[in-house]
Amino acid sequence: MSRSDGARPGFLVVSLDSDGTYVGGLMVTDVYGLPLDFRYTDPITPTRLQRALYGGALDRYLRADVVARTLLGAVSEPPTALLLDDERLLGAVRAECPVGAVIRTNLPPVGERGTIGGDQEDGAFLVQTVHGDPPLRVIVEGEAGSLPQTIADLGESMDPTEPMQRVRAALELIAAGEAA
Repeated sequence: MSRSDGARPGFLVVSLDSDGTYVGGLMVTDVYGLPLDFRYTDPITPTRLQRALYGGALDRYLRADVVARTLLGAVSEPPTALLLDDERLLGAVRAECPVGAVIRTNLPPVGERGTIGGDQEDGAFLVQTVHGDPPLRVIVEGEAGSLPQTIADLGESMDPTEPMQRVRAALELIAAGEAA
């Protein structure tokens, strides 16, 4: 991936607080991690009736169908790759771009920066983004396409997990009423 190819990774975080309230954020960045667009949802607290009617499907429904779909529809710069911090959302979040969960590991390095290891059969890859550091685990649902390589390329100019930390921090500020 060259720096001028228009790559816009998106970083989606959906959090659930101890009161049962959901809030989500989506930040689309350039290849350096600089924000191009940021959207968030208002807090969503399901009622007792909704919890009874939806049962075990409520969490996935709110995360994928309400929060993720709303955020993806709201961004002015749609992502060219969507990175999640929760692999449970794989298969539930629908986007017009490759979708994968990106998770830090404590595994030994798999090679030089840019090395991709793993098994396409199970949709899990290890991507070495920084020489000598533990690789990232990338999990995709269905065809991986270019997503592992996209993440390896992002490692040239940014930490592909760090923007999710910023989205989480922004959601905490919003929840605390400090967004202004």
